Amino acid sequence: MKYLAVSLATVGAVAVAGLAFVAVPRLLSTESTSTMGPAATVSRTEVEKQVRDNYAVPPVQKKPKAVSCVGGLRPYKEDTVECTVTPQDGKTQHIAVSVTKVDGSKVSYDYAVLAE
Repeated sequence: MKYLAVSLATVGAVAVAGLAFVAVPRLLSTESTSTMGPAATVSRTEVEKQVRDNYAVPPVQKKPKAVSCVGGLRPYKEDTVECTVTPQDGKTQHIAVSVTKVDGSKVSYDYAVLAE
């Protein structure tokens, strides 16, 4: 699968269909940080909760209606899990949730929309 979008945590510009989209640092960041559970992973439930809470970019978009991930995240940089996000409009999006940083028991991760 190809990544369609990249982390919005860094400044950048993307041109799509002749329109330019500029990512503003932190303001549009989709990064989340969680503490690992007893199994030394970020549980599927925690990943789904963080995606639900942070995937939308207020005030542009409302929180998704539903989020479903195939598993949790292991504390290894670039470990990835696929999730399905159902926005308020009902059009399903597939995203990759990838670990960006591990600091002790804290795991940071970001989201990218997958090309269909």
